[in-house]
Amino acid sequence: MKNLSLKQRIIVLVLSSILIIETILSLYMLLKPNFRVYNFKKNISIEYNDNYSNDETKVCYGNFFSCNKLNAKVDGIIDTKKLGNYNVKYVYKYKNKQLILKQTVKIKDMTKPIIDIKSSEAIVCPNGKINKIDYLISDNYDKDLSKKVKTKYNKDKSILDIFVKDSSGNESKKSIKAIVKDEDAPIITLNGNENVYLFTDQTYTDEGATSKDNCDDVSVESSSDINNKQEGIYHITYTSQDKSKNKSQKQRNIIVRDKINAKKVVYLTFDDGPSKYTNKLLDVLKKYNIKVTFFVTGKGEDSVILREYQEGHKIALHTNSHNYASIYSSVDNYFNDLNTISQRVERITGYKPNLIRFPGGSSNTVSKAYSKGIMSTLTREVQNRGYKYFDWNISSGDAGGTTTSDGVYNNVISSLKEESSVVLQHDTQEFSIDAVERIIKYCLENGYMFATLDENSPGAHHGVNN
Repeated sequence: MKNLSLKQRIIVLVLSSILIIETILSLYMLLKPNFRVYNFKKNISIEYNDNYSNDETKVCYGNFFSCNKLNAKVDGIIDTKKLGNYNVKYVYKYKNKQLILKQTVKIKDMTKPIIDIKSSEAIVCPNGKINKIDYLISDNYDKDLSKKVKTKYNKDKSILDIFVKDSSGNESKKSIKAIVKDEDAPIITLNGNENVYLFTDQTYTDEGATSKDNCDDVSVESSSDINNKQEGIYHITYTSQDKSKNKSQKQRNIIVRDKINAKKVVYLTFDDGPSKYTNKLLDVLKKYNIKVTFFVTGKGEDSVILREYQEGHKIALHTNSHNYASIYSSVDNYFNDLNTISQRVERITGYKPNLIRFPGGSSNTVSKAYSKGIMSTLTREVQNRGYKYFDWNISSGDAGGTTTSDGVYNNVISSLKEESSVVLQHDTQEFSIDAVERIIKYCLENGYMFATLDENSPGAHHGVNN
């Protein structure tokens, strides 16, 4: 110091004073009680669906030598299952003092999709279309990315690159060896039935077939040896070939029977509809081109009766209300009810039916409770007024006693007649409808033909019991 000039001495004193002051301030800050925060981040990103916690942040109140750890009261909800930004407040209190820390938590999808290739190689069509490759695409957020998979070949098509990008922009890529070949023939699907049953002189309009191929757009050609003048089994042969000359064929069998041997006729009839199950029945009948007779009521949708009529089925009258106490209380009540359902059918179809079936059949005895002898009167009077009534000679049992499709099927086929079989079913019973396709198949395979009732059909009349 003695060798220093006055100016130098002053500088040394000032610097020494500053150092002393800083030291005192540092000691003061170390000793002064206050909130002390460690490892807090104002902005953080969390992976979608991961667990979130703020455990890294430590807050206490005190000084450097002694500090009381504090727990936060959290204000804000973070849903890690939903992408987005969440603002959260952490409130720390010590006696009458309070500290608020604000944090923005970003829930993001930061994980790439997973491409799991099961195959050792990709089979590629000559036109570049992928033929066979076994892989799975999974993603933690988007789940199904199958429609977003993209592929690209190298210059000589020996390597296939598979790309997929999720909705957050995370992209994955994998490569697999590519083999160019096509050894699979087209797949032919028949429209309609594989077996078609005809009687001599009955024509058949081919319903055709469709064909699909793993590589190419293909067409179907057909050839036929049908002779509908003579009994026999004939075929329509369908052929399809792809550009790699892979060829497939499929046949439809046309079974032609002589009309002379077709004495056995089945009349399928359905009462009490239409119902919510009738369209299901119509689909089956359309599949086999079978026409039946519907004895309809005032229930169900107009559109179903219209479909029955438009698809060539016979619409006949059953009852509008099916209320025995009302319709069998008098002749006038019966015909009022019959006229109501007749008007409904005529309004829907433009056709006025003259075929009827009595509720409970002409042999019913429930009518005795409402009007003695009314069935004897009605069976005569309906014919006087231009109607023809039909009962049945085979009951499916679906109106009582039978509750399964198997039961209905067995009841019908075990009772088939050598000539005319008038079968009673109800299209209000789904289990009964479920038996129809099997009944049709059995009949076709065993020489029966189907027909709708008309004025010349056998009435299968029961004995009148009232």
